[in-house]
Amino acid sequence: MSRFFQAEVAGNIHLSQTHNILRITPLQPHVSPAPGQFYLLRASETLDPLLRRPFSILRWDDAHLEFLVRLRGGGTLLLRNMMPGDGIDVLGPLGKGYPEPLKDETPILVAGGVGIASVFPLIGSLHAGTRLFYGAMNSAELYLLDDIKKLAGHIHISTDDGSKGFKGNAVERLNESMDDLAVAKPTVYACGPEGMIASLLKVLKDRGIPGYISFEEKMACGIGACLGCVIKTKQGYKRVCKEGPVFNVREIVH
Repeated sequence: MSRFFQAEVAGNIHLSQTHNILRITPLQPHVSPAPGQFYLLRASETLDPLLRRPFSILRWDDAHLEFLVRLRGGGTLLLRNMMPGDGIDVLGPLGKGYPEPLKDETPILVAGGVGIASVFPLIGSLHAGTRLFYGAMNSAELYLLDDIKKLAGHIHISTDDGSKGFKGNAVERLNESMDDLAVAKPTVYACGPEGMIASLLKVLKDRGIPGYISFEEKMACGIGACLGCVIKTKQGYKRVCKEGPVFNVREIVH
């Protein structure tokens, strides 16, 4: 089956002035995604902007795919304003997702901002000891909390301004909690903004904790041809869209 396919909008839920959940129905046979993979989306009616926009898969079933969209510019504005029945041009699923944890590992999920979309498919699908550390700038930007509470048994919320949960970011909350968690063989699965990832990598290195990071990078082709989304690893530069977006922390130069 081709990873290029046409779809139509099944629903578009506006969560705030800047975020919405876009639900689409594929109109052709398509490959099923895995947690951590992403899609490139573009409104079918226009070639402006020319490039599709990348989005982590949030949820899916046999008939639908869902994405958390943050308003950033013209391309995401078009997606935000789409109505049920509108056509959408899709490429995906793309990239390498999160590996399944070993039986003796305890998964720890860390999400900052829209990074929650990347780790969301893991919530509730891993074993009961899984913990989620989820942070945002303020309580208004903590999306999907009701859904998360139905799936996750152990949730640690943080906000930069202290309006909900721990005052600080998700990594600070994780670092503060690690000595008290008493979990066997913790393994981190994370996605978030660049600053969060940088501080998380330091915490994992200092504590000797393994993990996997999904990188949020601007992309053009999405298939590894343009080399526009490379990051530096210990094996040289690698493409986020092709060798990632999920990388083992042991690979990453930090």
